[in-house]
Amino acid sequence: MTDQKFEFGHYLPLQDYYDLVEQALQNFGLDPAKARGEEKGSWIIQKDNTPIWIDVFKKEKEPWGYFQCLAPAFQLPNDQTQANCKLYEKLLEKAHTIFGVAITKYKDWIYVKVIRELTNITVEEIMNIIARVGTFAIDLGLEFGQVKPN
Repeated sequence: MTDQKFEFGHYLPLQDYYDLVEQALQNFGLDPAKARGEEKGSWIIQKDNTPIWIDVFKKEKEPWGYFQCLAPAFQLPNDQTQANCKLYEKLLEKAHTIFGVAITKYKDWIYVKVIRELTNITVEEIMNIIARVGTFAIDLGLEFGQVKPN
């Protein structure tokens, strides 16, 4: 076996990916300037009462960057009882029926999330991800009867 360098592909400057996200937001009829977050490469939009966070970023020491989209589905109940075990079981069953997203837990919230490398991402894919994350987060919140953050 010969030593071969693994190539990660060609990456555009992050600004080019910011522009793709902003084009996607415009295609939804949103004003990207109003959606921009505090940090460069971040946006916050709403679908119904659900915030959707969008980020384009690069980690230090990595040549590639990432596109991330996530939305809170619902807050977990405070108790750590058998009911929570049943809730997690139902979430795992639900995760088996959906596509293109992950259901994640961070602190006491359940989120719907997509994260992918920036390579070859398109405006259409960004729009599909945003729509999918928002829809699944709303559906999970409704199904599990939980409230959203304000």
